[in-house]
Amino acid sequence: MIRAVRLIGLFIRVSVQNFAAYRFDFFVRLFVSLGHLFGELLAVATVFSNTESLAGWRVEHMLVLVGVFRIVAGGIRMFIVPNMRKVMEDIRSGSFDFLLLAPLDAQFHVSVREFVVWRITDVVLGAALALYGCHKLLGTIPLPQVVLFVFMMIASFTIVYAVWLTLAAVCFWIVRIENIEMIFWNIFEAGRFPIQIYPPWMQWGLTYLIPVAFITTFPAASLLGDPVTGMSPRVPLFASILALAALLLSSWIFRRGLRRYSGASA
Repeated sequence: MIRAVRLIGLFIRVSVQNFAAYRFDFFVRLFVSLGHLFGELLAVATVFSNTESLAGWRVEHMLVLVGVFRIVAGGIRMFIVPNMRKVMEDIRSGSFDFLLLAPLDAQFHVSVREFVVWRITDVVLGAALALYGCHKLLGTIPLPQVVLFVFMMIASFTIVYAVWLTLAAVCFWIVRIENIEMIFWNIFEAGRFPIQIYPPWMQWGLTYLIPVAFITTFPAASLLGDPVTGMSPRVPLFASILALAALLLSSWIFRRGLRRYSGASA
């Protein structure tokens, strides 16, 4: 465990050093992140200029949800997407052979070797917005709800990581899956809004078939603790079971694909 933490720290340090070579780029990227956040807030302002609530969610609720969406989107693009895309490319090009020669667990290695450092701005801005919305609604930021929120965010990222690891593992069987990746992003966009605004059949699908609700809506609801968000006390338990099941299944698929991989020289 200690070795794993040290290796993650090493990979992050290398990523920071690479990023530091282009410091002006950080400010450009920060401006881009602010632009994305401004666009999302503008959409919220437009909706609530015509209504006081959206399926019971007031503007303060939506600020928290937008913040959570920005945290998840930033986290995905910071350490999940770069690593998984690199796996896909390595499998296609045959350079995956060199990764297998390293004295590390293959899944661990492919999951932590690259970090897009500037994406931390999305995570920080999203967290700040979520906490602001919580404080604006409740007048305070309750510590127990923050702890529950952190737990739900860990479950959220675990689910997303499992989905992307599965997508990467599909490359062991199918050479190019760019279109499948686009399907993920299109479905993920549904997480910009509370799950309650969709028809009942779609709510069920986005909760149990494609767990978008566990990725954005339920983490936001855990921070608010507001009845209008519709979060059951059993949701954290379901989230932990779902996250663990998704992680184990994706790991099994990855290792199954790994056994199928024959190398570039085969």
